[in-house]
Amino acid sequence: MNAKTIIIPALILALLGFVGYGTAKAFAANGNGNYPAIIDKLVQRFGLNKEDVQKVFDEERQERHQQMQTRFEERLSQAVNDGKITEEQKKAIIAKKAEMQAECEGFKDLSPEERKTKMEAHKKEMETWAQENGIDLSLIPMFQGRGPRGGLGGPNFEGK
Repeated sequence: MNAKTIIIPALILALLGFVGYGTAKAFAANGNGNYPAIIDKLVQRFGLNKEDVQKVFDEERQERHQQMQTRFEERLSQAVNDGKITEEQKKAIIAKKAEMQAECEGFKDLSPEERKTKMEAHKKEMETWAQENGIDLSLIPMFQGRGPRGGLGGPNFEGK
């Protein structure tokens, strides 16, 4: 087998992975998260099939989502082990997170003002939910609208 037939596709895949990882945050700001501009640039520059490039991006996004979910659940399990929450609270948090993710999908098409209003109402709803379930929201920053960097396991999770 010719070394070029292995090296060139491997380099292209590595490049796609690097570009996808490095620019995901910037392209998420475009509102739809489909990375259309970077996909078009890669297709044009390297003469690739657009559907194949989109598939690579979609697979990478799905893998990262699954890794984040696994880490989230591991951190919840640690919080149960540390006595910060109960197993029942852990299950309630996981269910509420799934509900929140589905709800936030509808926020994409809102204006900034509408989104802000929805988020404020959402915060009040979360405070009520947490109180009803005996959960201290200060232990779970992701429920306070801090996003992935301030999410469960972030600096505030351990009270720091």
